[in-house]
Amino acid sequence: MISNNRQSKKMKLKQLLCDDTEEQVFICRFRKDENGGLIVLTLLLLISMLVVGGMAVDFMRYESERTKLQSVSDRAVLSAANLNQNRDPQDVLVEFFDAEGYAGSIVGSPVTERTASRSVVSLSSSIEMDTFFLRLIGMDTLTAPARATAIEGVANVEVSLVLDISGSMAQEMQGPIIQYENGVPIRDQNGDIVTVDGTGTRMFFLQQAASQFIDDLLLPQYRDRISINLIAYSQHVSIGDDLYYALRTTPDSISAPEDVDGNAVQSVIGSSYGTVVEGEDGVPFTLPYFDGSIIDDYSSGGLVVPTSFGWVPNRTPVFTNLSRCVTFTDEEYNTLTFNTERVYEQVELADYYWIGTNLIPGLEACPTEDFHGIILMSQNAAALKSAIMQYQPSVNTSIHRGMKWGASLLDPSMRSLISNIPTVDPAFRFSRPAAYNDPTTEKYIVIMTDGETVSSVKIRDEYYDEFEERAGLSTQTAYYYANNNPDPSSSTSASIDGDTGEIVNTMVESIGTENDLNLKLSQICNLAGAEVTDIFTISLGVQNPTMTNCASEPGNAFFAAVTNDPNEPGLGEIFARIAEQITALRLAL
Repeated sequence: MISNNRQSKKMKLKQLLCDDTEEQVFICRFRKDENGGLIVLTLLLLISMLVVGGMAVDFMRYESERTKLQSVSDRAVLSAANLNQNRDPQDVLVEFFDAEGYAGSIVGSPVTERTASRSVVSLSSSIEMDTFFLRLIGMDTLTAPARATAIEGVANVEVSLVLDISGSMAQEMQGPIIQYENGVPIRDQNGDIVTVDGTGTRMFFLQQAASQFIDDLLLPQYRDRISINLIAYSQHVSIGDDLYYALRTTPDSISAPEDVDGNAVQSVIGSSYGTVVEGEDGVPFTLPYFDGSIIDDYSSGGLVVPTSFGWVPNRTPVFTNLSRCVTFTDEEYNTLTFNTERVYEQVELADYYWIGTNLIPGLEACPTEDFHGIILMSQNAAALKSAIMQYQPSVNTSIHRGMKWGASLLDPSMRSLISNIPTVDPAFRFSRPAAYNDPTTEKYIVIMTDGETVSSVKIRDEYYDEFEERAGLSTQTAYYYANNNPDPSSSTSASIDGDTGEIVNTMVESIGTENDLNLKLSQICNLAGAEVTDIFTISLGVQNPTMTNCASEPGNAFFAAVTNDPNEPGLGEIFARIAEQITALRLAL
């Protein structure tokens, strides 16, 4: 009761005060009025918005200045690192920054490393930028930093040079012919190689372009840094003696059967053997010549051969397959890893492309000349160029096989195998092929063709497992041998099985379709492209989509015309561009 009375008295007192004067009335109304309460909050938010919006402006200005400084830094180190730059690199850097309006921006002392073959320049720089809005929160300046490193020369480089030596390389084309003096290309006052337009085979223009590519890479200042794998391909890739004997392969020789007296039994097939072979005791001798009048006489216990033909009794002739090509399984095109443990099948020594009597060297499925063999991890320019200049057009085009070997010889799985080959350059044995993630090593594949991958054929295994078959196929074309073989099932005239649609009654069989082979090429290109530094492709006189897609970047796929087209680069110009990219002056990441 008492509390209620007190509250009533207070209310009456307030009413009396408000009713007393106008001033008191205004104060009371102002105290009760809530209009305009957001103005204070708006003022506070406006200041915050100005600061935040101003930060964006200041940071955009900061990024713009930092980008300019980075550009100046990059161009400065590129200029200072140029091996043709004879001035002190640090002086070049200082003058470059001064000229660009960034005097005094270099932080500390630039790092420079210079030898005859390699130049590295690295620097740090920074500038202070005054702020417009951030100063409202106490940030008067922003520091824009930049770092740059340029390298000219090479670290460690592995190159697989894969060249097409198929039969179409014998066709003529037009192009620039390099002019030489005492074996050295003549250069004009600008340092460019002097050429004259002329006509030659595609092989000729490839030889001069690839040879110059070798010279452009294997400069004295790059000694022990660049290694080149040289791979020539046609229907197959001849891997050469060194690599062939390092692999586990099927036997490359077979002995003739013997009669009861221990004399070699030789069937009479074709017009002649006359081949020098090696006996079991290591002594070479020549098989007797048959003119068709000599016949087998097994009833007398031996072969009737005049002694004047040099027949040596009790010595078994041995046929040696000179082919140094081996085959891959379909599954091996799905991996870069090279299987060094399995046994590889040797390609037959046979010529089954031309209807005639005798085998023509260079037209076998696997070229047998030494200079066609793979050269491993070499920096011997003379040896590489010598092999290239001896290349002869062979048969067929199997780009997928060339690419498979080019990629395999850059894969680390080959290191142990190659390291055991004594003829490999000591500078590279036991260390190459390096790991893909080795930061000091770059890997490149350069592959060239003048056509597209085509399907090929091979002798069926059952017609290449006896001495007579191997010897006969090595000296006569498959067609001639088959048509003169008493066994009619070996005829090369194919017939079709009406029920199955399969080719029958033929001693040769097809190896895949063109689509299948292009798929293999694409598979190995994709795998290699994900691991190596770059893949460069060169298509001569043909637009080959598979080759274009094989390049690791669109700009790495080159096309060369077979005429003097001023709008298209020639082979020499393309190879020169690729060499420049491999050894280019570049910014380090």
